[in-house]
Amino acid sequence: MVKERPPVDGLDGRQRMELAAVSGHAERMLLALGRPADDQAVAELRTLSTDPVVYGVALGNELGAIDHDPDLWGHRRPMADLYRACGADLDVAERQRAWRAAQRW
Repeated sequence: MVKERPPVDGLDGRQRMELAAVSGHAERMLLALGRPADDQAVAELRTLSTDPVVYGVALGNELGAIDHDPDLWGHRRPMADLYRACGADLDVAERQRAWRAAQRW
């Protein structure tokens, strides 16, 4: 049986760097600084990446964690909302979510 590879495995070097930048910046803005997931936050993240696949992978990672344990990871819902607002590819997000949710925690 061949397991499907997660979307993150298909990212090129630029996309991987953008994913790291976007994820880190979103976490600092929303979780550390308490900023809202508003139009200003979207504009700020979109200076780091405009790639819907990057936002799709980021969204899928958040949704997989939230699905796994909403009590533990539910505080990250604003990040998921922000990635959606940035134009996340929802098909990529769903594949990444399903892969992430199937991993051992």
